[in-house]
Amino acid sequence: MNENKNAVRKTVYMDEELARRCEILFGEAGAKSFSDFVSKALELYIDKLITGAHGRLLTEELSQAIRDEVRPIASRLSKGLYRYAVMLDMLCQIIAYQDTEWSPDDIELLRRFANVRVAKTRGKIDLQSLLNDNWFENEKENDTEDNL
Repeated sequence: MNENKNAVRKTVYMDEELARRCEILFGEAGAKSFSDFVSKALELYIDKLITGAHGRLLTEELSQAIRDEVRPIASRLSKGLYRYAVMLDMLCQIIAYQDTEWSPDDIELLRRFANVRVAKTRGKIDLQSLLNDNWFENEKENDTEDNL
């Protein structure tokens, strides 16, 4: 009959009002039995007592619910920040090569290079390395030579 093989039988006396409240909330708790309901209630109360002594602040159920809600938001934010990093890298390159005439094809090439650089550097953009590198100019010359 016991759900847990290590279960110990204890007799508990409680107020009639408390017993009635337990019966009302028994279904909402998702408990399989009254013993399961009391065990869940005691676990939550113990967690609350431990929290006062630097223990776990949130129950596992609440922590999981928060993670489930935050996961899609974090994913959308991450994708948006990646796109912003690519645009920022492009702007840094445009500033670094401000004397360059930019055609639509050059901008598209610049976007592709920025995308690769952001992926490799995980979003860290170093303007000095862009100035020292001349990567865009070299790739533009190679691309021009390939078209000839």
